[in-house]
Amino acid sequence: MKLYTAASFGEQHRIRQYKEPLFQLGHSVLSTWLEEQVKPEGMSDEEFGRKMAAKDLQEIAAADCFILDLESPSKTMGKMVELGFALAKHKLIYIVAPGETFTKGHIFCLLADKRFESWEDLLSYFTTIQVQKVML
Repeated sequence: MKLYTAASFGEQHRIRQYKEPLFQLGHSVLSTWLEEQVKPEGMSDEEFGRKMAAKDLQEIAAADCFILDLESPSKTMGKMVELGFALAKHKLIYIVAPGETFTKGHIFCLLADKRFESWEDLLSYFTTIQVQKVML
């Protein structure tokens, strides 16, 4: 399955660690923001932002499943815009959110297909699905 992971940009390093386990389970992670570096010299912030936003939306559109991380609060709320786009595109929506962070002020999160308390729970779910496929 093609996956897009959404989180605050400051969480890039933490979320990147889940890319390899997902790949080992047979999934492709399309979220190139996990590898992004700094803005190229000579490019304006506005131009860079537009390019990054357009790229992210293309990757979400190409994904089968959108995974939203709500473990840390967001200052820009970009991941919530991405959630709205994924919902509009009728993507499978999984949310990783411990406890109360799932519904706190985000009613559209209630439209998720599944919610997981942690990334470990999500990976365990994907492992179970992989085992079930092999058994068929």
